Amino acid sequence: MYKVKGFTLIELVIVIVLLGILSVIAAPKFIELQRESRISVLNQVQASFKSVATMTNSKAIIQQFEDGTIDVDGNAIQIRGSFPTGHWNNTWRYAMNIGKEIGFTRTNQICTQNDLCGVGNQRNAPSLPIATTSRGLVLIWLEGMKLSDLCYSYYYNDELGEFPEVGMVTDGC
Repeated sequence: MYKVKGFTLIELVIVIVLLGILSVIAAPKFIELQRESRISVLNQVQASFKSVATMTNSKAIIQQFEDGTIDVDGNAIQIRGSFPTGHWNNTWRYAMNIGKEIGFTRTNQICTQNDLCGVGNQRNAPSLPIATTSRGLVLIWLEGMKLSDLCYSYYYNDELGEFPEVGMVTDGC
């Protein structure tokens, strides 16, 4: 006589139910890890904004220079009020040196070309927590997202000589 080996229907149903329970428990934790990862990247971008602004300001003070262009790592960076301007192509494209160039992306587009996308000379952004009076706003957001997803870092130089506003919006991360 042959013995039939295999799973019964009840055993298969129990395994499927257990996998369902595990996925319900694991999915929120996985989603939270993605959110934390995105926020971590934005924290690094924010820190880079602050570092570049501080370094450029120090160099401008030493050279007694407030407006124009200043050399940073072989790149001409535009400054106003001794801090980097909010222009993308003439400033942050080169100042944000992360080992590769961050390309300009339109504000309503999904970031697809790079890990990070950026734009400058903006007046406002969705859910921006600061008031802006001129085109000095730089925005950097993550691959696979749009600015309207509310997951970006910002830099704003009002060109009055005060340290620029730097922060991030994480509501949609």
